[in-house]
Amino acid sequence: MRRYLLTGLVVLALATPAEAQQPERESPPAPGPLRPFRVPEIREMRLPNGIRVAVAERRSLPIVHARIIVNAGSVYEPSAKSGLASLAGSLLIEGGAGGLSSAALAQRIDGLAAQLASSAGYGSAGVNVTSLSNVFPEALALAATAIRSPTFDEREFGRVRSQALSGYEQAMSSAEAIADRTFSRAMYRPEAPYSRSPAGTAATLSAITRADVVSWHARMYSPANTTILFVGDIALADAVAMVTRLFGDWNTPAPTIALPANPFHAATSARVILVDRPASVQSAIYVGVPGIATVNDEFFRMTVLNRIMGGGFTSRINTNLRERRGFTYGANTSLSALQNAGTFYASSSVRTNATDSALAEVMNEFRRIVDEPVPAAEYQAAVNNLVASFPASVQSVQELAGRLQTLLIYGMPLDYYNTYRERLGAVTATELNAIARQRLAPGAVTMVVVGDLAQIEAPIRARKFGTVEVWSRDGTKVR
Repeated sequence: MRRYLLTGLVVLALATPAEAQQPERESPPAPGPLRPFRVPEIREMRLPNGIRVAVAERRSLPIVHARIIVNAGSVYEPSAKSGLASLAGSLLIEGGAGGLSSAALAQRIDGLAAQLASSAGYGSAGVNVTSLSNVFPEALALAATAIRSPTFDEREFGRVRSQALSGYEQAMSSAEAIADRTFSRAMYRPEAPYSRSPAGTAATLSAITRADVVSWHARMYSPANTTILFVGDIALADAVAMVTRLFGDWNTPAPTIALPANPFHAATSARVILVDRPASVQSAIYVGVPGIATVNDEFFRMTVLNRIMGGGFTSRINTNLRERRGFTYGANTSLSALQNAGTFYASSSVRTNATDSALAEVMNEFRRIVDEPVPAAEYQAAVNNLVASFPASVQSVQELAGRLQTLLIYGMPLDYYNTYRERLGAVTATELNAIARQRLAPGAVTMVVVGDLAQIEAPIRARKFGTVEVWSRDGTKVR
């Protein structure tokens, strides 16, 4: 039976002086058995108007966190109005609601010592609310007002849109943000919503009017399109009673929507995309390949692979680029698994004069994970880390709700996390090599580099990584 390394910080803190003087161990102690851990059961029901109510009880503290989740994310918005879902999400609260200004809404929330926030991402939008149990009904009522009756005050709309435009301009002054946007644009075909940032661009944000936001809310926000997730000190019956009281008479028509496809650019060879940022003292680099969707049998193998490649401080790419070469303050890899597509990529900000060398070392690591078996000790350390750290990652009601939200909006089994650690532990080293060969083809990577081309372009071309293109900051091919 596979065994797992458990954290020994408590034991270390209680060590006596005599114990502290004993010779240092030459090797770490053998891992202990996996301690039992169960994620709270999700119980659910659906109201007659279509709202799905889900509850995960956790009674350790008198706190309740709720997420009103609406399938109104940026994947459904028109490309010419990119940023519309995000603006609408922000204005649910900032634009006032139910006859209350945004300031009055904030004052009511402050009076309850509660937290209220709205947002939108690729797949969904909505409102989150957290409070002590005894005032939660009042806090949820304010959240319901924000979802059902937003005012979208004209002046607040102008303010929030100006903030979004400023945020875009600020992002485009950052090499890292430019590289992130350029990488998405390079990986996906132009018609793929994942090729665009949910935050929009200067052009698309400027084209959005208050009428667009009002129309978007009227079309997309409906009970049949909504799930309300509760985590914390609450039972299903109490949650259903509250939702019935606050949303039972909500009967707007369900939108006719279908999840759009997110096709990748077909890549049969390596591709390098350069973006000029004159006088930059560092270069932001991305090196990646198409990945997997969240609902995928390969998810656990890719999660362990990501931990080995760049998912921690001791991972291969950080050790190579930071500790061994001194190119950067940090480097990592990311497994971006979305609803029907995803990417796997390494990223870092490196010294300008080491840009081509850093790319070469990242490519060496891609080849090594494909060509060489993962040593048993490295494999076991990665699995142990992922398994042992999972309970800490769902300690707060907000963290647990974040995990459970993924299950609900992606249609995954509600008992998914009951065997999460066991399935991570079941991944074998042999499977890691197989998935690396299948997914991380070094000959078909896409590289994005944002930096001072006067200094980095010639060295990068000399390395002959692949075809080289130069793009503008807004994602247009220049040469």
